[in-house]
Amino acid sequence: MTMTPDTLFDRSTPARVGVTALNLLLPGLGLIRLGAGLEGGLIAAGTLALMWLMAALAFTLPAGSFAMGGLILSWFLLVYFLSFLFSIVRTWPKSRRERGTEWWSRWYAIVLWWLLGIASSTGSDALQKRSYRGFYVASVSMEPTLIRNEKIVGDMRWRTPQIGNIVLVRAPDGPPRIYRVAAVGRQTFAMQGGVPIIDGKPATQKQIGQATTSDPNLNHDIGRLMLEHLPGEQGSHHILRLSGSPLDEFPTLHIPPGSIFLLGDDRDLAADSRVSPDEIGVGVLPASAIIGRPLYIAWSKDRTRIGQRVDH
Repeated sequence: MTMTPDTLFDRSTPARVGVTALNLLLPGLGLIRLGAGLEGGLIAAGTLALMWLMAALAFTLPAGSFAMGGLILSWFLLVYFLSFLFSIVRTWPKSRRERGTEWWSRWYAIVLWWLLGIASSTGSDALQKRSYRGFYVASVSMEPTLIRNEKIVGDMRWRTPQIGNIVLVRAPDGPPRIYRVAAVGRQTFAMQGGVPIIDGKPATQKQIGQATTSDPNLNHDIGRLMLEHLPGEQGSHHILRLSGSPLDEFPTLHIPPGSIFLLGDDRDLAADSRVSPDEIGVGVLPASAIIGRPLYIAWSKDRTRIGQRVDH
């Protein structure tokens, strides 16, 4: 009886599953293990290049709309998923009888490919986090602009604060915080009766409605929803004032060069620059404490708020 190579080698189903599952570590690894080095290598290299392309575009392209960003991300994720699916579909029928004999199909070469994939993924992920990151709004300090428990997307490339901008800052102790820039270096800041005064000019405030804080553990007295414009601010923003607090009065302070003074939009419940770090506030911070800006609301109980831009 004449024996062909196919009759000499026939993988069991568990072994075939194992070879095919290599593609879950990195698309194309299963094909490389079977000796299809060119096809598997192109799939693996293409997947790694896709990771870096996505990270590079996020780092270099200007921030667009929430819908466009979601569309681009969905496209990349779809291509990424299809690379896994394609490599699995191509590997399974070959896995029964084919096997590689070249050095690059050995287990040590597969491990090297896998380590290369981990290193590439780690590097592209680090670049991605230098572009955009997700954050959780843990307090009511920025209501009504940002509601407690909402999730936001932060633009981590941004470092140029202006009056009225909302910024993500590295607090002296603890997780990042979100506040609005009220004054910058070489300006003066004071507050009288809850009205910010920058360089001797008071902000304008106009009541436009009523509102309450969302924190169930806090007093739900109805407060005033106000439209505020800070001196030097482009545009205006909403703030929430409840029954008042000692923070409504603040003596004139000269902001040191290279520093920023921050206010929360929920004026009576924000531990912002009016509060020292010893009292769980942030005090006056160096501008270098800025790590980015909130860009979009990514999730909210109020579905109408999802996708709203909140960088001002």
